[in-house]
Amino acid sequence: MLDYFYGSEAEQYTFYRIPKILFTDPAFRRTSMEAKLLYGLMLDRMGLSIRNNWIDPLTRRVYIYFTLEDAMQAMGCGHTKAVALFAELDKVGLIERKKQGQGRPTQIYLKNFTRREKAQTSGKRNSRLPKLGSADFRIPETNKTDENNTEGSDINLSYREPPLYEQVRRQICDAIEYPILVQRRDCDREILEEIVELLTDTLCDPRATIRIGGQDISSETVRNRLQKLTAEHILYVMECLLENTSDVRNIRSYLLTALYNAPTSKSSYYTTQASYSLNGSG
Repeated sequence: MLDYFYGSEAEQYTFYRIPKILFTDPAFRRTSMEAKLLYGLMLDRMGLSIRNNWIDPLTRRVYIYFTLEDAMQAMGCGHTKAVALFAELDKVGLIERKKQGQGRPTQIYLKNFTRREKAQTSGKRNSRLPKLGSADFRIPETNKTDENNTEGSDINLSYREPPLYEQVRRQICDAIEYPILVQRRDCDREILEEIVELLTDTLCDPRATIRIGGQDISSETVRNRLQKLTAEHILYVMECLLENTSDVRNIRSYLLTALYNAPTSKSSYYTTQASYSLNGSG
């Protein structure tokens, strides 16, 4: 049986520190506990970076080395889970990864969550329908400061105007009949939440192009396609994801590609499935 702590005995241990703001700031409320823990482990690695002078000579930004294998060992998880956690930290903007190539480990820059870059938006919203968007999904007009920044994650998450973000999210939920969808037995709630968040992020992204399946496609084309999604498309994407047996390295990229292709691939998919069933039964 384990004993109790007495006096100042608890101070004899070293601890990993996870910033309190990750639990109190609404910006991180969707970030999983595991991702927050991984970020705390990465913060602890900063001390090693200082000792080894791992500092970008041009920007003076400190970087760390924290491989997928490090995460798998520290978190006690598999490769797919570790990839998902890195992607989650990328998504929320807590880390930025810089690949070096030639077999060298990726440099990871931890973002200072206490200093945020303010998204620049136009001072006034025009009463007319914005150039990018539709009557159902109104996207705000912004300057084009970050539109050509295609490095890093597929979706630019530095831009999240809370009122607009929530408005777009509600419109998505209405379009895919979220209240009905979430009660269906063939609907995975966790995947559904990820899809809704991904769709919202994509529709709010102000860049001129968005990367889909390794290709840069105009944001207007992507938005027009995603706005056609219905509950049946969402269920189709879930089914494809659950049936996939390969190792998905970037779940958000995979989902976005599947969602973008859903309006054109759903019919052929089910036609193939029906044909297979008929031939198999014969």
